[in-house]
Formats: sequence, structure tokens, C-alpha cells
Amino acid sequence: MIIAPTAAFAGQTSQQELNQNASAVGYSQVNQHANQVNLQQQSRLGHGHRCQSRPSSQHSTQILNQNGAAIDGSLVSQQARQFNNQSQLRHCY
Repeated sequence: MIIAPTAAFAGQTSQQELNQNASAVGYSQVNQHANQVNLQQQSRLGHGHRCQSRPSSQHSTQILNQNGAAIDGSLVSQQARQFNNQSQLRHCY
């Protein structure tokens, strides 16, 4: 019987990028709103060699780009929201 040493959880990575560009000319208005949320969680409960294996890794990439141009008294309104929730839970006994 071969028993492997207890392995740590696989790594978690998260990359978030948010870019906003706006131009307003002549009593114009550009409103931009952006929100990015990333939640990652890994848990392991229990004991024994069955809990030694590693869960899959978690990776998240969120990119949000907004560009707005308002001319001659116009209004540009932009809203964006990104949400990512990843969870791994292992029960071993």
C-alpha cells in the first residue's frame, strides 16, 4: 500500500481588468459605471488518505472595457457589471 503525502489545494488565480474612456464636447455628458466582483473559495473537511487528493484549480479572468463619446449636448450612459463565483467543497471521512 502506498500512501501519498497530504497535498495542498491547487492554486487560485484571478485577473480583473477595467478600462474606461470618455470624451464630452459642447455641454455633453458621459456617465460610466462598472463593477467587477470575483469570489473564490476552497474548503476540505474530513481526514484520511481519501482527503489527500487535490481539487481542480480555479481560474477567473474578467475584462471590462467601456468607451463613450458625447457631442452637441448629448448624453451617453454606460453601466456594466461582472460577477464570478467559484467554490469547491470536499467532504471526506
